[in-house]
Amino acid sequence: MSSFAEFFSTSAGMLLRRWELAQMDALLAECAGETALQLGAPYGSLLRNASHDSRLLGARNFLQTSQACANVRLDFDSLPFRESTFDLVVSVHALEWSKNPSQFFSEVFRVLAPEGRLIVLCINPWGPWWVRKKGKLFECPTETSFSPLSVTQVKSFCERYGVVDRGRFGVYCPSLSDNPQRLARWGWCEKAGDRWWPALANAFMLSCVKKVEKPGLIGKLIPEGGLLKKNWAGQTIATRNQTKNFQYH
Repeated sequence: MSSFAEFFSTSAGMLLRRWELAQMDALLAECAGETALQLGAPYGSLLRNASHDSRLLGARNFLQTSQACANVRLDFDSLPFRESTFDLVVSVHALEWSKNPSQFFSEVFRVLAPEGRLIVLCINPWGPWWVRKKGKLFECPTETSFSPLSVTQVKSFCERYGVVDRGRFGVYCPSLSDNPQRLARWGWCEKAGDRWWPALANAFMLSCVKKVEKPGLIGKLIPEGGLLKKNWAGQTIATRNQTKNFQYH
């Protein structure tokens, strides 16, 4: 159909984009902290209303991002940051590109501070968009295949590290037409779907708070030397100006 970043410029992609921005704006009004990390940036920053002083946007492939959006290139399965660095981590369709979801969540919760929040935005594999198109929905020849996880699977991973405190299904329009008028005819699905068939939405949002069982300090403690872990050298990390020297591991 289109590349991942190009999809969000289509009429259907704009529906999803507006819904995700609305969910994030509502959640960020309740989130406090100093540092925030966004993984995946197909159409820009969702941290626009975050109160965090330090906000970092990372992507696996700059070709999957909107222009001048993500400023760091990362391997999501091996993040180069120290433990308990971020108060907030937002995954914007980053999980779907992960080769190893278990490792993805392990790394995300490792860099997340105790009582920190993870917000996951995903395509629903039971939604009409994915059921109809599956692997043809998004194409990216330089990346691994796009494989969305169900809500149950995401919850099971999150509950290993914390408490899922809220979630939401959204975008019930079954059409992928690029004609706004044709999509508008399906507007009635939003209210009806939210009430009668929520699990068949095209996307979902899940929020989890990290919990640590053993007694300890609440929050993060960043040692002298910055955010990067000691052995970060050689790992998958690059800025936009360093993409020529970038190598996958």
